Amino acid sequence: MVHVILTGATGLVGSGVLQQMLANDTISRISILSRRPVKMAEGHEDKAKVIIHKDFKEYDQTLLDELRDAHGCVWALGVSQNDVTSTSVAP
Repeated sequence: MVHVILTGATGLVGSGVLQQMLANDTISRISILSRRPVKMAEGHEDKAKVIIHKDFKEYDQTLLDELRDAHGCVWALGVSQNDVTSTSVAP
């Protein structure tokens, strides 16, 4: 029984990771931290739980307790390309 945490599941990389996690029989539980609902997780409630979490700088004790037994984390959270300006990119 492997429990994994995933962030960024609605993005390009995170959605690809989620797809692979859902297909992997060695992963029994996926805790998805997301700012919004994750369509790809719908219909997989037995394996994937979406936890709506708006502030990735703060984690209350209830959430930490729920994630405590995780074996690993894939941090695919990024910035939307719509929010990137030309000054945000290194030369």
